[in-house]
Amino acid sequence: MLNTHRSALAILCAMFATSTLAAGPTGTAADYGSAAHHGAAQRTIELQADTRHINVTRGETVTIARAGQRFTWHVQTFSNRSVFALAAIAPQDMPVAGIKVYVAANPQYAGS
Repeated sequence: MLNTHRSALAILCAMFATSTLAAGPTGTAADYGSAAHHGAAQRTIELQADTRHINVTRGETVTIARAGQRFTWHVQTFSNRSVFALAAIAPQDMPVAGIKVYVAANPQYAGS
């Protein structure tokens, strides 16, 4: 009976260890942050016909707008990710092909 409890404990520990290791890039929009409520935005970025890139800061919440459409995003990329395609996070029906998002490090977390 004691061996059964040890086995169960070992399996449980392995499950917890695996779930913490899985906290890396997923290949989805979640790699770049998360959707947010419009009221949480610190600023709005209005995309123009000639927009090819936008600049944001890690930890910033922005509303991105184009031709009457908009969405709000809290930018939280993995530390080694500083550029990604806006299409990775924009609604599918929003025309953002070819626009890059450049992510600056948040100065609040920079060492001195």
